[in-house]
Amino acid sequence: MTPVTVSASDLPEAKAKLEIEVSHDLVEHSLKHAAEHMAEQVKIPGFRQGKVPPELALQKLGEDAVFQHAFDEAVGGWYAQALAETDISPIGSPSLAELPTYTKGEPIKFELEVPVRPAAELGDYQGIEVGKREAVTDETLVDNELEVMRDRFSTLADADRAAKTGDFADIDFTGRLDGVEFEGGSGRDYVLELGSGQFIPGFEEQLVGAKAGDTVDVKVTFPEDYQAEHLAGKEAVFEVKVNSIKEKQLAELNDEFASENLGYDTITELRNEIRARITEQSEQEVEREYRWAVVDAVAKQAKIDIPHGHIHSRAHELWQELAMSLARRGIDPRMFLQAQGKTEHEFIDSAEGDAELTIRRESTIAALIEQLNVEVSDEEMIQAIADDMGEGDEKAREQFNEIKEAGGIAQLESEVKSRRAIDHLVEAAKPIPIEQAEARDAIWTPEKEEAEKSGASGGEGLWTPGA
Repeated sequence: MTPVTVSASDLPEAKAKLEIEVSHDLVEHSLKHAAEHMAEQVKIPGFRQGKVPPELALQKLGEDAVFQHAFDEAVGGWYAQALAETDISPIGSPSLAELPTYTKGEPIKFELEVPVRPAAELGDYQGIEVGKREAVTDETLVDNELEVMRDRFSTLADADRAAKTGDFADIDFTGRLDGVEFEGGSGRDYVLELGSGQFIPGFEEQLVGAKAGDTVDVKVTFPEDYQAEHLAGKEAVFEVKVNSIKEKQLAELNDEFASENLGYDTITELRNEIRARITEQSEQEVEREYRWAVVDAVAKQAKIDIPHGHIHSRAHELWQELAMSLARRGIDPRMFLQAQGKTEHEFIDSAEGDAELTIRRESTIAALIEQLNVEVSDEEMIQAIADDMGEGDEKAREQFNEIKEAGGIAQLESEVKSRRAIDHLVEAAKPIPIEQAEARDAIWTPEKEEAEKSGASGGEGLWTPGA
């Protein structure tokens, strides 16, 4: 018998009912694990805490309490296994109808109500007109990249004058707290770019105006959250000797610069190569925008009934994904919210528009996949990996096998099917100038007003070319 079996049925308002049965062996295993965990916390005379045998803990706590703990710990995994046996796409968290009853030696059965992706009834999308902007190469971007290259190959030269922001000061420094030197507060021949923010606030600014040979007393206060706790919030004085002031010298943008530093014959050749790369990036960005604009246009005219609870749940998911992404980059999500001037609840509420758009896109693409009966082979998935990685078939095949071993084939297959479905929509659509599309959408008609009032448009105003 399969440890976890499931049957799924549709419910109104874009929900599904999962009837899940878990084998008695798996239940007993979860009970044993729960009893061992709870035994670490329970106190029984004659036993040290954490040393109580699970059997005694089970007797003291009661079978019902241990089962409740076991179920709470295991239901998430059982739900995931049950989902793997169905083709439903959940939105948000499931709800439990009621806690199942436990009988020793018997499997348990329980029901979960799951919000799912709502179905979409597609309209006639053949020849649908969608705004597409022209790819334009901004010469400012070319100039900016050349300036970055100039900076990369710049040199430093002695400046016989007072230091200013942007200069490099070669300094010796000694820091003191109440006149006593502290560990880590000294340095010799340190080259500091003034205005770079390398040192604590206020330090670099006090060196502006100094000349080579000067000695400057720099007074600063360490931030309250400074990583060295013994310095946090303390006032310190740094005795700084300025050994030299150097200024950055940028090379001329000429043929010699292009040849010696970057291997191009002329500066014109270098500029053309940069322009071609920026143009290609612009074209790719325009194409990405247009593809999603087509999806949004088709989704806008589709009939999709999305309960508000689904939208709020997806908004919550979007926040969780963002918070995890911020944390991976070393950014505290709480500080991010503070910078936004919002609470977590307010941020989630403000994300409901994006959440609704996301659901409409997903429902539209899923309906099209089903309508077209899209199927993809292993070779097509390998080719998709090769296209994304810019690698050969061998590398892509290795990546495919790694994804397969990790159990990610279903997700990869779904992504490739979605790409195929969007390809189909793009081929069916007719691009028009973005200005024409914006003017068309701005025109008021009685039909449009009536559609907005009745909600028949399925989300009027959601479509934004370039979203």
